[in-house]
Amino acid sequence: MATEIDFLRDQDERLNETLRWYQMENFSKYSSVQKALFKGDGDDTLENSVINQSFLAPLITEYDKHLEELSGQLQYYKKQMGEMKLQLENVIKENERLHSELKNAVEKQLESLPFGTEIENDICADDETVRNLQEQLQQANQVSDI
Repeated sequence: MATEIDFLRDQDERLNETLRWYQMENFSKYSSVQKALFKGDGDDTLENSVINQSFLAPLITEYDKHLEELSGQLQYYKKQMGEMKLQLENVIKENERLHSELKNAVEKQLESLPFGTEIENDICADDETVRNLQEQLQQANQVSDI
């Protein structure tokens, strides 16, 4: 709600700025009464309402142009958002597929590993193999040093 109010205030400021710019651009076209009102020399409400009505048509035209521009931008962003949603859905599906493939691969690897005491025996055998290789390496180093 607050963002909408801020948006409307911003739009109001922009339209007022456009109106002021339009008035200043066309200042030479106005009558002396209108020029006096711009300068603040008149305080008759009837004259002010006449002046306000004379500016309504250009203001409405500018407002309509601005509204069409914003509508075009809105349609563009809606289209972009739809495309992004489709891309996001595709990425999510691919991510889920890859996750399941990885999970299956890891499960197959775990199933292929030996269980129970076989692992402990293999670890002990591996430790013995490493010790034997280290001893052979030390002996080879000692022989090469002599």
